[in-house]
Amino acid sequence: MLDEGLTWPPTREDLERLYIVEKLSAAKIAKAYGLRYKDLKVAESAILYHLKRNGIKRRDPADHVRKVTEEMVDAWVRRYEAGESLKQIAGCVLSPVTVMTHLNAGKVQLRSRLGAQITAVSKHLRRPFSGSKEDQSYLIGFARGNLYVSRHGRAIRIKTATTHPMMIEHLRQLFGQFGHCLVSPRKSALAGFEWSFQVDLDKSFSFLLEFRRSLPRWILRRRCFLSFLAGFFDAEGSIVLNESSFFGFQISITNTDTPLLEAIRARMGRLGFDFHLYWGKNGVCRLQLWKPDKVEELLGLLPLRHPEKVSKASIAYSRRKAISAGSYDGMVAQWDSLIRSIKSGRDEFVRQAKEAIEGAAGK
Repeated sequence: MLDEGLTWPPTREDLERLYIVEKLSAAKIAKAYGLRYKDLKVAESAILYHLKRNGIKRRDPADHVRKVTEEMVDAWVRRYEAGESLKQIAGCVLSPVTVMTHLNAGKVQLRSRLGAQITAVSKHLRRPFSGSKEDQSYLIGFARGNLYVSRHGRAIRIKTATTHPMMIEHLRQLFGQFGHCLVSPRKSALAGFEWSFQVDLDKSFSFLLEFRRSLPRWILRRRCFLSFLAGFFDAEGSIVLNESSFFGFQISITNTDTPLLEAIRARMGRLGFDFHLYWGKNGVCRLQLWKPDKVEELLGLLPLRHPEKVSKASIAYSRRKAISAGSYDGMVAQWDSLIRSIKSGRDEFVRQAKEAIEGAAGK
């Protein structure tokens, strides 16, 4: 739930007050806005995205250096002993020298230059999948909707492309802790230009290949299936405000896998959600749920993670409260502002891809 006086998407004035004046962290600002993310890092990314969009500079990264704790150093020691380099541990926030200084202070035996070079051959560590059954269900659903998955040597390679900056951030949140993410611009037949994403994962992610065409029986359990549907919806779903025939939100999922859509309709029907299936051209089908109360009930159940979907769901979920409080017009204004923000971000992302390609070609 949003704190009193705050609206979504956030205004520059509110962000400056919370981030600069009150010096709240991105995580605390996300909590103030009532962002409902399963992973706190996704909520932080959403806030950081809006800080950048509003031209608000991040605080001095050196603040993090001055707040190095014993717990942080202990974590660095474990990562270093597991084979990571000083640069990998430092990331984009700290200096490798800072990490080295703290490791030396802790009397950690640093690797020789030759040892570091040998370790660098496999610098992009692939960590095994370590999530729950619900996490696994989400990834299976997301992969069925939006990812190309294949074997690449001993790795499981994931590839996709998008024009949405928040999709790239979402992909980093999902897979960045397990492998090295590559993001690069490319030309697109539909959008003109877009960004491609690729990551090589540990073989423990082979379940993404195994369940490309069929689903395991355990995923039909209620919590697992809702997580699966959340992943599939984050990849292929949409939330729309329909004011022409009735005042309310509707959700739809578009895909060419008709048997999967029929299975989703059947399973959700047993949970009390009456989806309708529509057949379109070129084998494209659409699942649709349009009863406002049922839409809001389902959005409250789905553990969505994609920042854009979560932002839309937060507004849609507030419909009944807005109507009872007589603030429906304000809710519609928030919705329109969010849609404009998403479109503006997408257009800018496409422009950046175009400039990157054309700039490289001109060298």
